[in-house]
Amino acid sequence: MNRNMRWAALPSLLVTLASVVGVAAEKRPLPPFDVTTPAGATVGAASLGTPGQWLMVYVAPDSAPSARLVKALQSWQSPALVERTVIVIGGTLADARRFVDQQVGAASSLRWVADPASAGWKALRLSGTPTLVGVKDGRIEWVLAGVLNDPKALESVVRSWVEPR
Repeated sequence: MNRNMRWAALPSLLVTLASVVGVAAEKRPLPPFDVTTPAGATVGAASLGTPGQWLMVYVAPDSAPSARLVKALQSWQSPALVERTVIVIGGTLADARRFVDQQVGAASSLRWVADPASAGWKALRLSGTPTLVGVKDGRIEWVLAGVLNDPKALESVVRSWVEPR
């Protein structure tokens, strides 16, 4: 499937997924909130992604569906996915580091941050994990939240959003 066809298929795929998980067309600015990098530095949400569009994946260390999704993301890796995806892990930096070590290994190239004060959770108005947030030019374009038994159902959505067209 060429890149234009994949992009054109994204809306219909999101509609299909809406029957399985919650999908919302948020269309609002990415709210400000602070998270903690693996090195312990505090950074703002605006500096998490790349220019243009990127994907934020909010997960919880104690959530089996979150673990399955992160493992799937690891297996789907491409340069674009690595560059344009940030995993926000709810919990302390120690909890986030343990989650990453257990689910994908310390050598993973996936970018992640911790949300120890639940600032991201509150600012994004999340209600469950895992949650995918499509961000473009500093605005939330869509939110996909819920539990899928098979995260592979999300692979096309993720790749369509992060891979260059």
